[in-house]
Amino acid sequence: MVKADGSNVIKTIHLRDDWFETPAHAGALLHVIGEFVDNSCVIDDGSNMVILHPDQLLSATVIADSFSCTRRAVLQDRVKATTEASAPLVYGTMLHEIFQAALMENRWDRLYLASVIDRTVESHVEDLFSIKIGLHVAKEHLQSKMAELAKWAEAFVAATPQVSQVP
Repeated sequence: MVKADGSNVIKTIHLRDDWFETPAHAGALLHVIGEFVDNSCVIDDGSNMVILHPDQLLSATVIADSFSCTRRAVLQDRVKATTEASAPLVYGTMLHEIFQAALMENRWDRLYLASVIDRTVESHVEDLFSIKIGLHVAKEHLQSKMAELAKWAEAFVAATPQVSQVP
């Protein structure tokens, strides 16, 4: 049982398959990417996702580097958090979120990507202000990357592998 953020609505999440052993506990912060039907969501290998402690997102590189020392990923994240934000860091985070949203919905059209950019910029307004970049400038910069993103998706996102994708 989970409580939706900002409300008193109680919802149920069923973890199955590889998700079954997710170490969620009372008080844990979760981000559910999936559809709730009658306040219930099934998360399994075929559908939906859960992110445990989404405020502590780690890159795949950091995770791969952590195999030799399980504390390394957390320590690197903590040390990095003490450095100042930079434009590449903030833009990279926002582009990652835009890419994830488009991939989850499998929507790469300009109208959809523009709406995702708007939401993403609004959620990162503090980061943008900290690097002295205005919202309009950030939106223009992100919009300039969408043609490349859509072209990549056209080449590599399909229900089945395409002949053009094989070297």
